[in-house]
Amino acid sequence: MAKTSTASTLTVRNAKTGKFVTVRGAQSLKGSKFAIKKSVDLTKPIAEQALKGKAQPPKHAAKG
Repeated sequence: MAKTSTASTLTVRNAKTGKFVTVRGAQSLKGSKFAIKKSVDLTKPIAEQALKGKAQPPKHAAKG
């Protein structure tokens, strides 16, 4: 038996490349209070984008 998915999919056109991309789970958070920043590209790894530009504090500060 084939697996079925309850996640919705949406096909959108990438404005920069003109290619069509299938977005899985599109509108799954509709009606939720969860907000995604407009600057986040959901077709790219989200963790990399979230950490980009954030300075990481040193794990071990020198004692002096």
